[in-house]
Amino acid sequence: MSIKKKAGLSKILLVAALFLLVGLAAGTAQASEGMKLIASEEKGESGDRVKVTISVENAAGIGGGEAVLNFDPALVKPVADEPGELVTEASSGMYMSNRDYDEGQIKFMWVTPAEDAADEGIICVIEFELLSDGETALEFEDLIIFPDELEPAAPVPGLIAVGETEVGQDEVEDEIDEDEETIVDEDEEAAEEAVDGGVNYALIIALLILAALVAAGFFFFKRPKKAKH
Repeated sequence: MSIKKKAGLSKILLVAALFLLVGLAAGTAQASEGMKLIASEEKGESGDRVKVTISVENAAGIGGGEAVLNFDPALVKPVADEPGELVTEASSGMYMSNRDYDEGQIKFMWVTPAEDAADEGIICVIEFELLSDGETALEFEDLIIFPDELEPAAPVPGLIAVGETEVGQDEVEDEIDEDEETIVDEDEEAAEEAVDGGVNYALIIALLILAALVAAGFFFFKRPKKAKH
């Protein structure tokens, strides 16, 4: 093989290794963010009905999950629910729920083939009847995702406000804002730690590949021994 051809081959291998490094680092960073479950905030008058959306972010590669949504049964009552596009637009998607799971709780479960799961979208829409004035937080618990070796991010709670604003509403909203800021800070710290570990792993792989390329380059460019006469 000529020197020019050997040099060209080495350059191609080097570029391929660099692309692999970038791809591994980017993929690890995306996966480390964790799936995030989010409930919407709604408002209405006593006697009305409102629809709360349960959405998800960073769901690519997730095969489904289940969770319990808590609410104040003295203020609101779930009367209907239906799957969202994350489920309906996935091949073989499935959604189930139990609105009578326990007092003040509704349990839901969804299944989406991991290879067909969208990165974000609406899992379900829950319709609540508004019974009495006040505010109720919509908080998640017992969240499980599949495959179970993946760790979800902290879920984001929602809110239903019924009737006129109460005197203490500003304090409640401030407390909710502080909780959300704490959740965001914790998510960012966890993501940074996971990204650092993932990037280190990707660097090790890329360095091994580069070492192999150096060895290959040494072999390619090794001066052939002169034949003894």
